[in-house]
Amino acid sequence: MSHTRFQTAVATTCKRYGPGRLPKASRRDIGAGYAMATAAAGATLAFVFVAWGLSVLGAPSGSDWALLALFGVGALPLVVPTAFVSAVAVWRTLPADVPYFGAVAGLLSTLGAYFLGLCVVFAFLVAPVVVAGQVEVAQLLEAAGFAVAIGFVAVASTIWVTVPVGVGSGCVHEAVTR
Repeated sequence: MSHTRFQTAVATTCKRYGPGRLPKASRRDIGAGYAMATAAAGATLAFVFVAWGLSVLGAPSGSDWALLALFGVGALPLVVPTAFVSAVAVWRTLPADVPYFGAVAGLLSTLGAYFLGLCVVFAFLVAPVVVAGQVEVAQLLEAAGFAVAIGFVAVASTIWVTVPVGVGSGCVHEAVTR
């Protein structure tokens, strides 16, 4: 299949069956948000299936793959919206003359989704303390440390799938929207 036919097939599929049917998907930034949210869901599910498979096969490494697969499933409601927000922000702010715009924007959106996810986890950790009105610096530092530890495990265990999928999705979205 030629490059142009592939782009046309992807664009038609997205508009007919995928995120291209969603509100304001024709806008470049919102469409990128939908594309990256879909890519994030796909990358998360790919990670879950690989981790689950490694658990079933009895992978020799020291990781608890069943637990990582469970964390992946639990992270799905966090990953998809943060990927959407990150992509919209990147597509709105990154200058259009950046070389390889789709790849760069896809990478920045992926990294931004990790950062936003970390911020959301931190907010959930400190919310009970703030609501109770007993905010102390030590508690905030402990919550930040725990959120960073969660973020480190998330990045270390998933970056192998998220970066290629994010960069690829950014490239495909840019090629299709031109």
